[in-house]
Amino acid sequence: MRLSMVNPPAAAVSIVGLLASTDHLAELVDALHARAVAACGASVSVLLELEAGSDRLRPTSATGLDDLSTDAWLAGPTDAALVAEVLAHGHVRLIAPLSVLSPELTARLRTPAAVMAPVVSSGAPIGLLVLGLPQIRPALEWSGMVTECADAFAVALTRARVRQDGALQQGLHDLVVALGRSGEPRLPADRLDGFCTDVARLFAADRVEVWSHDRKARRLDLAATSDRPRRTRAEHVSTADAAHRVALAMRHPRAGLIDTAPDGSSNGVVAVVPLRGRRRALGALMVERIRISPGDEARVLDRLDSLGYQLSNLLESAQLLDDVQRAHRELENTFDSMQDLVLVIGRDLCVTRVNDAAARRLGRPRASLESCAVSELVGEPLATWLTNRAASGQPREAHTTELDDARLGGTLRVTMTPLVTGERNLAGSVLVARDVSDERRLEADRAALREQLAQSEALSQLVAGIAHELNNPLQAVLGHVELVCRTERLSPRAVAQLRLVARESNRAARIVRNLLLLAGSGKVERRPVSVHAALRRAIALRTASCRRAGISIERHLAEELPKVSGDGLLLQQAFHNIIMNAEQAMTESGGTLEVRSAYAGPQSQVSIAIRDTGPGVAPDMLPRIFDPFFTTKDAGSGLGLALALRIVREHGGDIVAANDQGGGAVFTVHLPAPTVIK
Repeated sequence: MRLSMVNPPAAAVSIVGLLASTDHLAELVDALHARAVAACGASVSVLLELEAGSDRLRPTSATGLDDLSTDAWLAGPTDAALVAEVLAHGHVRLIAPLSVLSPELTARLRTPAAVMAPVVSSGAPIGLLVLGLPQIRPALEWSGMVTECADAFAVALTRARVRQDGALQQGLHDLVVALGRSGEPRLPADRLDGFCTDVARLFAADRVEVWSHDRKARRLDLAATSDRPRRTRAEHVSTADAAHRVALAMRHPRAGLIDTAPDGSSNGVVAVVPLRGRRRALGALMVERIRISPGDEARVLDRLDSLGYQLSNLLESAQLLDDVQRAHRELENTFDSMQDLVLVIGRDLCVTRVNDAAARRLGRPRASLESCAVSELVGEPLATWLTNRAASGQPREAHTTELDDARLGGTLRVTMTPLVTGERNLAGSVLVARDVSDERRLEADRAALREQLAQSEALSQLVAGIAHELNNPLQAVLGHVELVCRTERLSPRAVAQLRLVARESNRAARIVRNLLLLAGSGKVERRPVSVHAALRRAIALRTASCRRAGISIERHLAEELPKVSGDGLLLQQAFHNIIMNAEQAMTESGGTLEVRSAYAGPQSQVSIAIRDTGPGVAPDMLPRIFDPFFTTKDAGSGLGLALALRIVREHGGDIVAANDQGGGAVFTVHLPAPTVIK
């Protein structure tokens, strides 16, 4: 919009010559105003352009006026009807007397008469040329020239709009292309800020913002703005906020204008552009205080729609690329995190890809394995199996085998799965190999253990049967010896011999009873048991014998010890056997027997440690001291510690034997102490 005061050119120039002489709209408009003024002797010339959508007339250029108001002209009913009639007929018209036909023009032009000439482009009116006449002249003298000036205005305006529109479209295209060349999945914030700044410049706007839609959070986030330095904090808008213009903008069907200025002028409006992808809303583009010339609304909104479409495609493409790259990274991480060996092979049985586990097993970098024939990387059995499977005519079925591969180092369970394209064409195979060497060893160990258990059960039954059979004659021998000693008068020598028979028979009976316990023929009757009580009884049984051997007993018992579930007599027997073993280790030189008890609350476990100051246990014998019939003593049966371990394990516990750092051996009994004893 401009105001100019010019005089007619001294030399007459044709209208066509004016249009051809310059591309500058301002110069051309000035010349056309001067030509129109000279044609009819007017004192004032004003070009009014039609606003698209509102059909209001706003002045954009003039000559002969001191002040050119920017508000709408000829908006009253009388003037609007006069304008409609002129535009409908499409001819130049003389308006006189002006004060009667158009009071508004009389006030604005301050002339008694006026000329109205429609400005028409492609058959549609785009404006009106108004000339103020200080005196009336015959129409034949000026009507043709005024019509030519009006047509020239139409050509000049149309040409300028086409040129501006082309420049705007090219500028927007360049912006989108530059924005898309970031080379990153997500559009960088600084590039988006620069994009907003350039859009603000092209549309002569005060501020441009890009808001992105976060579907999960159901909100719009300010992603970029043309005045980033003024932004001090993150801004968010709920999509449910129907009153907020950004939330409204995202729901607009196309680009539009909102929040017009109070005076109704075209300056200061906000253009909103919804950003939409193929199946989801992406956000909104806000162009604040955009300046639109009269008649340019439709063109500007079309360009904004085009910009929104291109920006939406760019944003959606960036999001899709980011999603694809993220999914690719996840698959890559999953592929490399697998402990199984994975090899992707083509139809020619050459490797196209391997995971980290396969590269480590083969001892080569991943890059060096690609394009290698799979037969070069695996052993002959596996290579033969793969070749047979590929040649079997059933490549579209998964096959599994288990074989030993010396090159891969172990027993492998191999699965060959077909790899097909989206068109269901065979592209190759995926080879997954799992090392099952440990599993096979464990299975072999389990089988051996099961066999040992079966033999142990059979041996236990045999031992129990033999013990029962031996127990009856032993009891008969003991009974008859006692009867003979009481009823018969025997010589001292005979009595001594009978007592020897009784003592050895009792010893044999104890061995039989221990064999019965070791064979598991006894049944543990569980009830709450005080470990300290069982321990004290066992110590009391050995106190006199220890005193005679010069062994002192030290007790370090915990003040409070929870009860355990079990059989008190059996626990006493286990403690007794361990104490007797320690006593026998110190019989020759004496020493100290130390007994400690403790309770570990977090593990709910009672511990009894029995330590002696004897010579300790030879390291090579430690693994065998709990074996039945294993003993290092001449008179030992080798069943005491084995029986103690059996009793403790029957109670859910265990015994740990070790040599103490200060000398001697230490046996630690661990027993579970449940919170609730049933």
